[in-house]
Amino acid sequence: MEITAGVPSDLPWESVLTQLVVWHHEFPVGTGPCPEADATEITLAAAAAQHLDLLETGVRAGAYQVRLTRNDFRVRHCWNASVEVADMILTQRATPTRLPDLSDAERRWISTQPVGSRTGPPPEVLRAAVDRASETIEAYRQAVPEGQLPDTFPLGEGMTAGDMSRVLAVIMGLASLCEETAHRLSRLETTLAHMPVTQLMEVLAEMCPTVSESHQILAVERLTYRVGRSSRTSPLVRHGDSLIICPPLVTPRAVDSIMLRSAAYDPRAFGRVGFKQGERATAWAEWLRATPGALVAERVPAVRTDGRPAGDIDVVVVDPAKGVGLCLEIKWPIEALSLAQVVKVENWVTSAARQLDRLRGELREGEATARLPHGWPAFGAVDWTWCVGTPQQLSPRPLPVPEMHATSLRYVQALGTPPDLDSLVGALVRPDLPTEGVHFDVTKRSFPVGRRRVHLDTLGVSLNTWRPRFR
Repeated sequence: MEITAGVPSDLPWESVLTQLVVWHHEFPVGTGPCPEADATEITLAAAAAQHLDLLETGVRAGAYQVRLTRNDFRVRHCWNASVEVADMILTQRATPTRLPDLSDAERRWISTQPVGSRTGPPPEVLRAAVDRASETIEAYRQAVPEGQLPDTFPLGEGMTAGDMSRVLAVIMGLASLCEETAHRLSRLETTLAHMPVTQLMEVLAEMCPTVSESHQILAVERLTYRVGRSSRTSPLVRHGDSLIICPPLVTPRAVDSIMLRSAAYDPRAFGRVGFKQGERATAWAEWLRATPGALVAERVPAVRTDGRPAGDIDVVVVDPAKGVGLCLEIKWPIEALSLAQVVKVENWVTSAARQLDRLRGELREGEATARLPHGWPAFGAVDWTWCVGTPQQLSPRPLPVPEMHATSLRYVQALGTPPDLDSLVGALVRPDLPTEGVHFDVTKRSFPVGRRRVHLDTLGVSLNTWRPRFR
């Protein structure tokens, strides 16, 4: 309704819908049709809850400072907002600009739908929607700078990323048809699709003939929300014998994350999947090998004086001519789709920094020795910089150890090929970040909480005016 009316909103609708899904499962107290007035009241309550939930998560993580002034709460950023803005811009830049339009078959079907119709699309229209969704999914996956999951990537129980992607294309095709119909005909009821589970399985059998029936069933089970899961990555909502598809929760931008996180709900089954996910960290070494004059090694072991292993350094880069080097601890978590997941990635970075600092201390004190490749300079003859690397997410949280840095592969790739290792090290120690007042502004947004008001720092970002550069 907001889109049709051209009304701008800063309300995180995906988060509001996620809240409604959680309540639907945790408090199943209603039955029968829901009057519009009740639906409005429930939605407003979910919106209020989301405002508070996001605020609480940020405060608990240490991202905000809260002060009570008179009767109002003032909430300000504690961490460097430039880092968050850089991530926002780099994420936006990774979004594909050319996506397929509605096909003629889809347009004709939407335009001929009578008011009150609840019939689904005929096979040829659904096939056009699925093909469009497949093309859209592939465009998003190809646009990710740090690389997509290959179709052969194993997701457990014999299912591959290619299998899951085909199932998701069918669900996203249905969701897109719902969304387009709602928008073009201003019909609120078509913003949701629901069908019996048996009917959805019949559709999948017809539209995904190369995916086995067992993997179709497995994919639908993983994509169906249950308590303990997230509707961001399990977006199908069970209601009796039917499944509800909510278009805003089914986004092609997050296909790889959906595939991985829906496989990660069972820790017992995620072990091999997690191991294969970790192997993607080799992308760091591949990128670094383009640095002129640099030598790159992976998994460099460190051994204590008594012969016991002290650990290893994921990636080591040295410029022997200049005597500078870089030690990287690489973490490859699944991309975050919510604030809570962002905080978890930051926890990964903090843990990795402590891990790397412990090893650095042993090497500096001579308690351990790094076994560098033959022909490299001695470890003590190099001026080392120490850094934690992730695939997508920069970490605004200050690291718990001194002279330690954090960055992302997406950020360094945006810099371009380093002219030399010295320049790359300089970019890690003193990163080029967006400037407040030039690339973004910090504004105040206010909302009521009971009899008080909360005044929260928010970011207004100009997405096309910044790109990181070597200084």
